[in-house]
Amino acid sequence: MKTALKIKISLYFLGLILLSTCSLMAQQATCACKQDLNFLVKKIKKSSAYKNDFRGAKEVFDQKLSPIASKATSQMPLFDCYLVLVETMQLINDRHSIVYGNAKFDAEMLKDEDKLAAFKETALFKMYPNFSGDLERLQNNLSKKAVEEIEGVYHAGRSLEVGVVKDNLSEDYTMIVLRSQLPLWKEGEQLGILKLNGQNRALAVIGSYATKTPVPITTGFKNGEFMSLNLKKDTAQISYWRSAFADNTYHFEQLSPEVSYIKAGDFSGFYPVLGEAEKFYEELKGKAIADNLIVDLRNNGGGGDRNSDILFEILENQKNDMQLFVLVNQNTGSNAEQFAIRLKKAKAATILGDRTKGAIAYELKGDISILPSNFFKVYLSSKRHREYLSYEGVGVKPDLYLDYSKDWLKQTQNLIQERMK
Repeated sequence: MKTALKIKISLYFLGLILLSTCSLMAQQATCACKQDLNFLVKKIKKSSAYKNDFRGAKEVFDQKLSPIASKATSQMPLFDCYLVLVETMQLINDRHSIVYGNAKFDAEMLKDEDKLAAFKETALFKMYPNFSGDLERLQNNLSKKAVEEIEGVYHAGRSLEVGVVKDNLSEDYTMIVLRSQLPLWKEGEQLGILKLNGQNRALAVIGSYATKTPVPITTGFKNGEFMSLNLKKDTAQISYWRSAFADNTYHFEQLSPEVSYIKAGDFSGFYPVLGEAEKFYEELKGKAIADNLIVDLRNNGGGGDRNSDILFEILENQKNDMQLFVLVNQNTGSNAEQFAIRLKKAKAATILGDRTKGAIAYELKGDISILPSNFFKVYLSSKRHREYLSYEGVGVKPDLYLDYSKDWLKQTQNLIQERMK
């Protein structure tokens, strides 16, 4: 007999399904997509990015929307609907604004067997299509692909193995789970799709590894690795593009008498991260900084001026002849991108690494709306930084691109040594 707790949990998840316009038909999750799309378009047209991109050219937006909107039907598979919504969001050049799953499940709930069992009966869990072909043959074929090819077998640590294969009906790539030790994913499920957008980058429309929540993620691709997805073909390959001193968000190191190093891994303006930053910056004021300083912003996804302004003031007050070198990668985003530009202007900093994320010109202020189906959310930015608009969707180009097959910190030190001769 079910316990009161089990009944309560079951009713909770059942309520999520009944309150939504989504349904589970023959194990296929479907949704009233037209209704969601119309709602999303109305929200987009009120956004800062829309007003910037299509001011005086509203008909251009409608023309671009038309072929996308034609895919939406009154009742269509949830994953297909989500692709339509994401494609619509891509019409505005704003990397902060996002449409994603209205998840009622988090990683902590995995520890509760009853909640996990109830979640597996929801539309969210069942929205991802299944591969209908021979999984073993697919894996064998993909394992023969060269490291520089998009197609192939990728690994997310030891828990997940994903096959990336070209879709013959489009220019996209399908991501299929080949092996999984994760509780929410099983072999043969479609993890998501990849849409290439040039410059060795792609838009991944996938389910979260931990919660299965659908999210869009812009990721770079280099040497058989999708950087923002933690997917790589060769697990033994060293990811030199990642920031150094992995165990520390903030770090100071005297690399040599001539070279100092600062890692700023997060510019969050909220505690406890802000508290950790404030403590580090206060300690930094007492450090003797060498004539050459490396500031590592790799994988710093941003935050706010409340954090970064403190570090900027410290660096701005350093001696004028100090040579500043800023390390960035494709995961350097938002306020961290702004910070790199500010250092270049104020201190003639040399930027090294790879082009940054390009999510730089807008701010999120909490405008979250649930779409009519109750299955998706849209999060739209509400503040625009005009001085950074030319970098939005493009990123900050480094003064020197670094080699992905060699240690980036050592490459920077070698450059400093060359300049000192």
